[in-house]
Amino acid sequence: MTVTAFSMGIMWQTLNSSENADRLTGLFMLPFRNREMTFSIVLAFTSYTLITKTFLVLALFFAVHEWSVLQIVVSLLCACNGCFTAAAWYSMTNEALFHWKKKFVPLVVLWCGAIFASIFIVQEMKIFCFIVFTSMLISFLRLLKADAYVFYHPASAKLLIKHTKGTGSIFLYMLRYLITNKNYLLNTAGLCVIAGVMPLILGQFEGLNVIPMGFAALCLNTPICILLSCDPSLEQAVRILPGQAKRFCTHYCFFIFSVNMTVNSVYLISWQIWHGCIGSTEIITAFLIALQSAILSVLLEWLCPIRNWKIENDLWHHPRKYIVPLIMLFIAGLIGMWSVSIWVLLCIVIAEVLSLSLIVRRI
Repeated sequence: MTVTAFSMGIMWQTLNSSENADRLTGLFMLPFRNREMTFSIVLAFTSYTLITKTFLVLALFFAVHEWSVLQIVVSLLCACNGCFTAAAWYSMTNEALFHWKKKFVPLVVLWCGAIFASIFIVQEMKIFCFIVFTSMLISFLRLLKADAYVFYHPASAKLLIKHTKGTGSIFLYMLRYLITNKNYLLNTAGLCVIAGVMPLILGQFEGLNVIPMGFAALCLNTPICILLSCDPSLEQAVRILPGQAKRFCTHYCFFIFSVNMTVNSVYLISWQIWHGCIGSTEIITAFLIALQSAILSVLLEWLCPIRNWKIENDLWHHPRKYIVPLIMLFIAGLIGMWSVSIWVLLCIVIAEVLSLSLIVRRI
């Protein structure tokens, strides 16, 4: 289950990376055969997914659990199936020749449901391997008919600079950037779903103030915290133009805060529905943790941007993304130790003042 879902997700993110267009432009200028180009791209992205991401996860699993050769073979088979299935779905949903592509949605849902249902239902290893091989065969047949150009798409997010030019609104640029990059928007929607379910999990800890822990965990929204790292041209423009640093960072901080507060609002509403007892203290805590998380994220992105990455997956899974959530978990733990609201305010406000003073000095 983990290997299949993880490999599918990484492969899908890799195929949707906006940096692919720059690297594939020269390749598509050369004469090529459609099938050879399609499978070359799919195999290259599959190799990247398996070697740099999936194998690391498998190594962690096998390091803490007893394993056998059969388990390793089945895990690799599931990982390859996840990559090829994601590539087949990508070609089905992005090929412009299919004007009826909405008809493929039930097929994709049925296909996905069959794969994951077989993981939980089928106990016989031979039958399970047969299902996986069948899925890989269907993916192979689908990719035989796929147009290689479905894997080549312009970096639409970069076009926002042109469309936003002259408006003078940095916040509008960020909002359009989030809407244009569907993966970023999907990640935020996923956090909202987690925020709706989290009260059921944290509510089991009776006698402890675990509400702030949820706010800290929900600030792990990597895509919106790597805006400068994923767009070097934007970073160069912001750093070169006079007076733009403070203006950009201020709007960037407000943008991250808005997204964080939206997710926290879902969390608060869900907690009120399931458990109640949401008052002014919890609302103020949500507001301040969202603001502090935004300040630290902007500070980290400005002082320590991620360099030398190849595709956006390297940014999404960089270890740096855990720094701010861990700091916020520590602060949330301190808040949970006291029930008096003044300690909530004091703990977070001090951290915010220190962060703001550091930003003003460095920018």
